[in-house]
Amino acid sequence: MDVSHTILEDVDILALSHILKQLPVVQKVDLSSCQLSGTQLSTLSPVLPRVVDLVLFSNSVDSPAMDDLAAVCSESRPSVHMQKLNLSLCSMYGEVAAKSLASVVASTHLGHLDLTGNTRFGNQGLASLAAALPEECSSVTWLSVANCGLQPGCAVALGQLVNKLPKLDELHLEYNCLANSDVENLLEELSSRHLRHLHLDNNHLDDGVVDSLCECLSVRQSLFRTSGGTSPAPPCFIYIHGNRMSEAVLDSIARQRLCSNDRVYQGARYVAQNRVHERSVSSLVQNYGGNFHNFASNSMMSSVGGYLRDDSHLVYIDLDGCHISDDGIRMLNNGGLRHNKCLQYLSVSNNCIHLLGFVTLLEAIVTGLPALRAVAVNDNPVFDNVEMSGALYTSCLQLLGQCSRLILLHLTATCMSDRVGSEIVKSLL
Repeated sequence: MDVSHTILEDVDILALSHILKQLPVVQKVDLSSCQLSGTQLSTLSPVLPRVVDLVLFSNSVDSPAMDDLAAVCSESRPSVHMQKLNLSLCSMYGEVAAKSLASVVASTHLGHLDLTGNTRFGNQGLASLAAALPEECSSVTWLSVANCGLQPGCAVALGQLVNKLPKLDELHLEYNCLANSDVENLLEELSSRHLRHLHLDNNHLDDGVVDSLCECLSVRQSLFRTSGGTSPAPPCFIYIHGNRMSEAVLDSIARQRLCSNDRVYQGARYVAQNRVHERSVSSLVQNYGGNFHNFASNSMMSSVGGYLRDDSHLVYIDLDGCHISDDGIRMLNNGGLRHNKCLQYLSVSNNCIHLLGFVTLLEAIVTGLPALRAVAVNDNPVFDNVEMSGALYTSCLQLLGQCSRLILLHLTATCMSDRVGSEIVKSLL
């Protein structure tokens, strides 16, 4: 059920509550950007535990509403179905909010918790959450506190939090201000764990943390072998894009082949993209196929385009979440994208692509890419404040009319008005 980006009045909340009451289990309810008040959320609380995937992205979620939800979940715990909770950009901060959140986690079977973008959450919120959680929250496998205002000095809270999440498989800490000491303490806690994805992108880490990263992976392998494992530890991906590593250290990492499986760090991989070198693109493709998700950037696009120009095997490429702008799409196209003969699926969702970049992409599709059948441009401001009488918009419609070989074209969340959507459909038909 998707009612996102809809301003809900109190009568709408009552109607939604009534509908959900009729359903024993609801797979997903998306309430993103509905400008919900705390009172409205409290009204919905009795029916929310039956929702498997609850999205409250970009609302103002206050502590009383979370307390109400926790109370309902606690009372009906055997029948609570909630497994995913998205509280991104919900203005959560402070000790009270953290304790309320901990109560919800303790009262559900939550496996996926997203707190991304609560920039005032900070060290205090993290410490309060870690302290309030029960000793073992065995259900949580995925946690994001990315862009949550974490500052140097949160090492103890991070360690305590991780200790209480024994089955944690993926941890997002991007876009904070973590220092080397915070991460070194965290790595000590993680060295004996089966965590597979640790996202440390865009923090304040420098060369001094690299030895700790290497030691963590080495210890992890040793402990796994001595515990009776008959095979190497599962791959551990540590993402460190956008920090302060020097070129010398990155070259050293490359020489030690930490970007791929090797004898010392069997099964462990680094994504070290603090400073991108053209030679790294073929290595990334070798290790990750076409998945550049979240760790490519504008500066790589010429190299990626050049690789696609010469590659005769890659059939898909994922460039989602790479901060690509219109210039990045131009560099990708000029680098050689349009000359590729094999690519069947291209995704550039969740970037910063406007109409100019979209038109450039359409030109590449029309003039080349004979095998391409599916394109995803979701979550880009393509049609934001578009001038419908302008030449660029006219070119867009004309080029769309020549893309008949595409089977799928995803344009969800591209700031498209009803009128623009209608004209696009007409062009495609």
